[in-house]
Amino acid sequence: MQRLEKVSNILAEQTKNQETIEKLKGVTAQEISEQLSLARNTVSEDLNKLLTKEEAVRVKSRPVLFFSKQELEKIYGCSFKEQLSFKNLEALTVFLNAQKPDELLHEENHKLEEFSEIIGYKGSLKDSIEKLKAAVLYPPNGLNILLGGESGVGKTLLAEALHRYYETFVSEEMPFIYFNCSEYFNNPELLTTHLFGYKKGSFTGAVEDKAGLVEYADQGFLFLDEVHRLPSEGQEKLFTLLDKGYFSRMGEADVKRAVNIRFIFATTEDFSQTFLKTFLRRIPVSLMLPSVKERPIQEKIELVIKFFQNESRKIKKDITVQYQVIEQLVFKKYTGNVGEMKSEIQFICAQGYLKQIEKQSVALMIDQTLLLNEEPLEKDAKDQIALKELLDGKSLKIKSDDRTSASHYFTTRDKINDAFYDFLLKEFSNLKNSNIPQKEVASILQKKIDQLFDMRLFEPMAKTQSMRTIDESFEQKIAELTAYISELTGFTIQKNLIEVLANHVYSTLLFMEIPNDDFYLYSSQLMLGRLENYDISKKIVEKVSTLFSVELPKTEITYFGLLLRKLKQADSQYQRNDECGVIVVAHGSTTATSMAEYSNILFSSNLLKAVNMPIHQTVEETLEKVKTIIKINKYKRLILLVDIGSLVYFGNLISEEFGIDVLLVKNINLLSLLEVSREVIYESTDFNYLLPVLNEKGHLSSICKKGHFFDSKVLIVSCMTGLGTALKIEKLIIDVFQEEVLQNIRILTLDNSEIQDIERIHQHIRADEKLVGIVGTFQTEVPDIPFIPLEELFSEKGVERLLLLFGYDMSDKKNRVLKDKIAKRYVHGLSLKAIINHITVLNPQRLSIEVSQIYDDLCRQLNLNSDEKIMLRFLIHTCCTVERLVINNEYSTSDYNVSYKDIPNEASVIKMAFRPLEVSYNVQFSPLEIKYIYELIYGN
Repeated sequence: MQRLEKVSNILAEQTKNQETIEKLKGVTAQEISEQLSLARNTVSEDLNKLLTKEEAVRVKSRPVLFFSKQELEKIYGCSFKEQLSFKNLEALTVFLNAQKPDELLHEENHKLEEFSEIIGYKGSLKDSIEKLKAAVLYPPNGLNILLGGESGVGKTLLAEALHRYYETFVSEEMPFIYFNCSEYFNNPELLTTHLFGYKKGSFTGAVEDKAGLVEYADQGFLFLDEVHRLPSEGQEKLFTLLDKGYFSRMGEADVKRAVNIRFIFATTEDFSQTFLKTFLRRIPVSLMLPSVKERPIQEKIELVIKFFQNESRKIKKDITVQYQVIEQLVFKKYTGNVGEMKSEIQFICAQGYLKQIEKQSVALMIDQTLLLNEEPLEKDAKDQIALKELLDGKSLKIKSDDRTSASHYFTTRDKINDAFYDFLLKEFSNLKNSNIPQKEVASILQKKIDQLFDMRLFEPMAKTQSMRTIDESFEQKIAELTAYISELTGFTIQKNLIEVLANHVYSTLLFMEIPNDDFYLYSSQLMLGRLENYDISKKIVEKVSTLFSVELPKTEITYFGLLLRKLKQADSQYQRNDECGVIVVAHGSTTATSMAEYSNILFSSNLLKAVNMPIHQTVEETLEKVKTIIKINKYKRLILLVDIGSLVYFGNLISEEFGIDVLLVKNINLLSLLEVSREVIYESTDFNYLLPVLNEKGHLSSICKKGHFFDSKVLIVSCMTGLGTALKIEKLIIDVFQEEVLQNIRILTLDNSEIQDIERIHQHIRADEKLVGIVGTFQTEVPDIPFIPLEELFSEKGVERLLLLFGYDMSDKKNRVLKDKIAKRYVHGLSLKAIINHITVLNPQRLSIEVSQIYDDLCRQLNLNSDEKIMLRFLIHTCCTVERLVINNEYSTSDYNVSYKDIPNEASVIKMAFRPLEVSYNVQFSPLEIKYIYELIYGN
């Protein structure tokens, strides 16, 4: 259903409820937007489109009011013609009051859809009517039509409506000739003369020429009812007329009379068993009309109401019909179908009319005493629910001057009184209007249903929302259903859950009366929980289908899967394995505590333990807190949920120290925390189950097993100038620390952009490796990963910092000896010349002197105090950059849209200071390079 159609439907429904001048208030764009969960301006645009299409009436008040044009014309019997906008509501009221009833009725009959008086024209008969329209309009002379169905289903009524439809279409009157073939089926000759006419003297008694029905139907319709009574000879006589379009009267074979007729045939018999194949192939359109028994419950109710409306108008008296009478008439079996129903209602009204005269009462009351034979009825539970909902279980008061459709007597249903479908339909509408692809809609709905389960899906109904009593059989079936579920699952169903279940079944049966093919298409893909839950849920759904004789939508499998979760949670026999702990670790003073507390309250448990990591708390201190919780609770297995940074390495450390398996879930937030909690509480703590389920839902998870720890460590080296400088630093570390230290350590050089996000870093780290730290120019944005800036690397503390990162305990005497050994090759031998010697192409001595001079000039011009650490970083960075520019390294600035206007004024001083260097080496420092140097000098 398109959005414009939805807006039109809401507008029509709201206009229906304004059946008197006093109730005339219109509908605003805001009201419709709230019902459809759309933007107000979007709805306003659609309403104006309906106005342009002459399907809406507008009142230019504040706010602007809209009405359905068709519904107003039905209710008030008016014709708006070209006037569709009114200055205010009073102007519209004056217009409606000014219309004359007789004129209005005539205008209405011409304006209304010709089939609107036929119950089911938008329901069970919709497809048939569309085919009939296509057949009668097909050029040049339409297609022949055969209508089938039991006696009394409305074949004649439909044929007459089709005739009126065509008259309206061509804007001219044309004949409609009705003939019942059963009247002459024993006398084929008489049948022939009646249809085709005869010539004077053609047989005894033919004293004059006489035209037949075929001639009277020329340029119009010939409706042959009970056509199965037409013998084979009669069928064959129609062939020439059907094939050639002409015929001959009896007794004048030499005269051919041409006619243009649209044929409609009707029969109560089986097509293939009754008619000649040569006859059937001449009729392209064959339709079977449904019996009353096959009609949906809503149409049966409309038929009953319509016939009472007809009688009320005929006798010009208001009629009150008891609910029990309507129920009896709706559920009764009619062998004569609609015709029998109509006759019975006529006779009931006649009895009521007599009773009113005898009692001299004003009102005409139709109660159970007037029923012809109140026999026991087979009442389908689904249909009973629909009847009670549509009529609100009350008597009908029909006014003699009421010309509205029968559906106007139905109670407006704002929403289904069931949390599952109420939520699902609303979310479906929102998601569908957002143009999200079908697969994504199903995925989002699945997650939202999972959240709904946690909040209110199985809450008992409020007293004001108690389920309407159907009858004892409904309660018996619910009792049978709950007993079946208990036997199938072994769970005891509490009384409050039985009430919730009964209400859901009630609402589901009602919901099935609201066709929504798109919704079924999406929702049939929803399935939550484990496979065994699916199998059990499917069996329960099959049981419900059997009990209530209906085919339930596939969404019910999802509902009962959620019910099994609830039963498992509520049943005292179900116990979670407390040897498996769940700990949440997150950055911030209260982040982990807040999330864990929310989840524990929601699931009524104390499952989650929390460890916060305030900004000044070290990784080691945080790890110790986690270890303390494990020791106190004596966990044999652990589910560890962490957010970012070095916390992701806690899993292996804990597994190694305690000898336990750890399921590590990374990058957690409140949603992933709730989903993990739900799976652990309602499904299983088995890691073999949880790991694929969590990864499938997009929660990055892995298992840290006993004895499977990091085989190697990784040190990342990065520099903002690119990989060239980083590779030189890597070579320095390898030369100094050598194989005795670096045996299980991999040095990884990365571009500066690659180390700004933990996920991008993890792409370069294997599962069996641990990231121990980063060496670089500027502090990375990733928290908790140890970082060594270049000036510290090249200081007297550089060796000790690296050894600590590599896991060496510096309180151990052996490790201190190793440090001193390395330091002789490193710190004491480190000089500016040694650093510059890593320049492999240019003359390092010359370059270092030139760069040192530039640094001194900049300090003087910018009024900066010279700083050894900054100078060292400046020299390393600048020398490596000059060499990269000279040898045209692959590092490119073309991807960066940076200009001098984007950086401070001091940049122009830096640019001028580097001018001699640019001339000397024939290179050019881009705005981006100048920006880097500015940030380096000013410590940004």
